[in-house]
Amino acid sequence: MELLRDLVNYEFLRNALITVVLSSILSGTVSPVIVYKRMEFIGDGLAHAIFAGVALAVLLDFNVLLGAILATVLFAFLIYQLNKGRFISESTAIGLLLPVFMSIGVVLFSKTERYTTDVTSYLFGNLLLVTKQDILFILVTTVATVLILYTLRYEIAYWIFDEEMANFYGINVKRIKLLVFVLISFTVVATLKVAGVVVMGAFLVIPGVFAKFNTRSFTHAIEKSTIFNISNSILGFLAAYYLDLPPGPTIVLLSFASLMLSLVSRRR
Repeated sequence: MELLRDLVNYEFLRNALITVVLSSILSGTVSPVIVYKRMEFIGDGLAHAIFAGVALAVLLDFNVLLGAILATVLFAFLIYQLNKGRFISESTAIGLLLPVFMSIGVVLFSKTERYTTDVTSYLFGNLLLVTKQDILFILVTTVATVLILYTLRYEIAYWIFDEEMANFYGINVKRIKLLVFVLISFTVVATLKVAGVVVMGAFLVIPGVFAKFNTRSFTHAIEKSTIFNISNSILGFLAAYYLDLPPGPTIVLLSFASLMLSLVSRRR
């Protein structure tokens, strides 16, 4: 009852809950693609890349959302280009670029007057900073991502499981890969204020791992991942509210506990 009363009285709390739900749908939808294609480090790398874009936006006083988008898209594009000729693996490319982007962010943030406050907010997430513009961005990103993944689900599935077969059937593998990178980039930006840079990787991976071990169908995996993520995100939000804990890490811990319980129950 206390939460319902506060939701009615405080707009920031309503915004926070809406953001958590939309972010859980978005990341839950994208997570199986990341897990099945073994791109787990992509989300973590993109989250750290955001740091540079946000720092630049704060330093030059322009839209933080725009800075985050530019940084993640640039990071994803550089990974795509470095991996294009197969001379450098994706994980190696991420290992090269992640510390560079993170270092740029730290250097730029050190030149701002709000260093400590801003760094903490973006490292661990801060739902109190959610604006209506953020909610609109998350909503548009969620709807667009769900529609794209549904429309191209068979092409993406072929790309995930057998790239040679995908090429044989005339699927443009390079475009699919670049599209997925862009979708993950926007997902990371959209969920930043929930998860933060530090736990973003887990936020994008745990739902997909749960789905992979509980279904054999890629399409069903997306459904299970999304339901799993929504459930744990709402429960995590409630736990964070009543126990006065940070929402992002609380959601991740609860999701991890749910995943472990699921894996243990499967082995019995």
